[in-house]
Amino acid sequence: MFAGTNPVFYVANFLLATAMWLILGRLFLSLFIRNPRNVVWQIFLVATDPVYRVSRVLTAHRIPERWLSLVSLGWLLAARLALVALFPHQ
Repeated sequence: MFAGTNPVFYVANFLLATAMWLILGRLFLSLFIRNPRNVVWQIFLVATDPVYRVSRVLTAHRIPERWLSLVSLGWLLAARLALVALFPHQ
């Protein structure tokens, strides 16, 4: 099936892209937000924590916390590339 007409492809790609942007937003905000109880910061923590948990499991908890965001971005990129491979253009 052509990837351009499959709604599963679009939804999965959108969710993976959103997770990637949220992680980049969390990295950017970490430079400026010093209060850990800030509401915006808490929203980013809640939104990105599931991705971080999956990354910790996939790496068997061997990645230091400061590198976890980059590792998570790598896993999400790999998932998006696998998604494109599963739904190739015909």
